[in-house]
Amino acid sequence: MDLALVARPAWGKVVLLIGAGITAAFQIGKVPLALAPLQEEFGFGLATAGWVVALFAIMGACTAIVLSFWVKVFGLKSSVLLGLSISCVAGLLGAMAPTTGLLLLSRACEGLGFVLTVLAVPPLITLCAPKGQGATAMAYWGIYLPTGACLMLIVSALLLDVASWRMIWVITALAQAAAAICIAQLKLPPPEVTHAQTPPIWAYSPAQWAFIGILAGTFGLYAAQYFVFASFLPKIFSTNASLNAYQLAQITAAFIALNAVGNFTSGLLHRVGVPSWWLICITALALLMLAPLILTDSEGFGIRILAAVVFSFLSGLTPSSLFASTTKLPGPAQNRAFLNACLVQGSSLGQLLGTPLVALVVARSGHWVDAVPIIWGMALAIFVAGLAIGILGKRLG
Repeated sequence: MDLALVARPAWGKVVLLIGAGITAAFQIGKVPLALAPLQEEFGFGLATAGWVVALFAIMGACTAIVLSFWVKVFGLKSSVLLGLSISCVAGLLGAMAPTTGLLLLSRACEGLGFVLTVLAVPPLITLCAPKGQGATAMAYWGIYLPTGACLMLIVSALLLDVASWRMIWVITALAQAAAAICIAQLKLPPPEVTHAQTPPIWAYSPAQWAFIGILAGTFGLYAAQYFVFASFLPKIFSTNASLNAYQLAQITAAFIALNAVGNFTSGLLHRVGVPSWWLICITALALLMLAPLILTDSEGFGIRILAAVVFSFLSGLTPSSLFASTTKLPGPAQNRAFLNACLVQGSSLGQLLGTPLVALVVARSGHWVDAVPIIWGMALAIFVAGLAIGILGKRLG
C-alpha cells in the first residue's frame, strides 16, 4: 500500500486541528486595533486597556497545569469542544457587554476557553499524525498563534472603519462555533495502548523532569522577548515621523505574519531531520545580532525594518521546535496535555514578566536601546537552553 496515500487523511486531520487553534487565536488578534474604540465607548484608561490584553496571559499562567488534569480526565476531543464553546459564548456575551466589568469578565472566560483548547489540540495532533511524523506535525502546530492573530488583525483593520468592535466580537464567536462543529465531526484513530514500560508522568526520571523544565523555561524566555517586539513595535518605530498609525499597524501585522512563516518553515525543516536544538540556537543568535539594530535610533529606518523582518522569521523557528521536542517524552496522548500545559504556562509567565520589565527600563531612560542588555541576557539563556535540549534530547532518545 502507498504510504503517501495512507498519510493524506491523517494530515487532513492535523490541518483541521491546527485550524481550530488558529480560530482560537482570533481572540488575541481582535483586541489591538479595537482598543481605541473600546476606550472611547467605555471611557477607561491605559491601565484597564492593559488588562483587556493581559487577561489571556494571566489565565494561561494561572490555569494551564490545573486544566491539563481536566483534559486527561474528560478526554481530548471533549475538552477542545468545551474550550471552543466557552470562547463562543463568552465572545457573544462580550459583544453585548454594557460595562467595563462585564467586558473584562467575558475576556477572562474567553481566555479560559482558549487555554482549554490549546491544551487539548496538540495531543490530538500527535494522535492523528502519520506514523513517525509526530514531531513534524507538532512543529507545524507552532503556526497557530501568529497566524490566527495576524488574520484577525487584518479583518479588524478592514471592518473597524465600517462596523463597531462588537461586530468583530460576534465574528470571532461565530468562528469558534464553526470550528467546534468541524471538530465534532472529526473521527479519531483508536486510543494509544499504554505499555507497561511507559511510565506515567509522576514517575518520570530526573532527566525527563529537567527536560520539561528547560522546555517550559525556554518558551518563557522566548515569549518574554518576542512579545516585547510584537507589542511595542509601533512605539519603537514611532520615532520615524513619516509613518502614520495605519502604517505602523501594517508593520506590526507583517511582523507577526513572518513569525508564522518561520514556524511553518521549521515544520519543513523538522520533516527533513533538522534537530530542534539547532533551530532554537539560531533564534538566539539572531536575537543577539538583530535586537540592537531594531531598537537603536541611530540606524537608518530601512536597516531597522530589515532587521525586524529577519528576526521575526527566525524567531518563528523556536516555538515550533519546542512543541516538536515534547515528542521526546514517553506517554499516551492524554498525558501530553500536561506537557503542553507546562509550555503554555511558561509562555504566559514570560509574557507577564518580560514586557513590563522592558517597559520599566525604557520608561526610566527614555531610550529603547537601553533594553538591549535585557534582550541579550534572554538570548544567551535561550542559546544555553537550546544546547541543553540537544544534550538531554539525545539521552532521552
